[in-house]
Amino acid sequence: MKKSKPLYMILAALFTALMAVFAQIQIPTPFFPITLQTFAIAVCGYTLGIKYSLFSVIAYMLLGVAGAPVFSGFCGGFHHISGPAGGFVLGFPLLVLFCALSYKFKGNIQKILMGILGVAIMFTLGIIHFMFITDTKSLLVALLMFIGVFIKDVFLTAFAFYISKIILKRILKNGT
Repeated sequence: MKKSKPLYMILAALFTALMAVFAQIQIPTPFFPITLQTFAIAVCGYTLGIKYSLFSVIAYMLLGVAGAPVFSGFCGGFHHISGPAGGFVLGFPLLVLFCALSYKFKGNIQKILMGILGVAIMFTLGIIHFMFITDTKSLLVALLMFIGVFIKDVFLTAFAFYISKIILKRILKNGT
């Protein structure tokens, strides 16, 4: 079936707002807050496909960089991209892209693994950025700092796939 362009544009805007809301659900840590925004990003990618999910996540990032209080702690500004957690934010389009590209696969496990690959790439970029910004010399130390968050995001990405299936089945059944 053909996608309804207005419906998907509205959903892209809604997902942008959801990313901002889920960024506020957080557990503070010394260097970065642990949030649920990656969950919202993964659901967006699995639900909207490449074009609309990339639009949504890039709009979210641009709003934050422009100073809108959409990043965790109701913050905004370019310094959130250039700070210790900035590499993770820069990796958001990659996460959403890999979740969106999963439609090319038939099996649910393959689709979930595509999302997890997106999480792994986002974390690789985030950890490298973190190590550079904080002058952390030990990769092991950096990996140990983020392993819990990585595991959380792997599980939430798998859960996001199933949530997107519900959205696609129930909400978009007449609009796709």
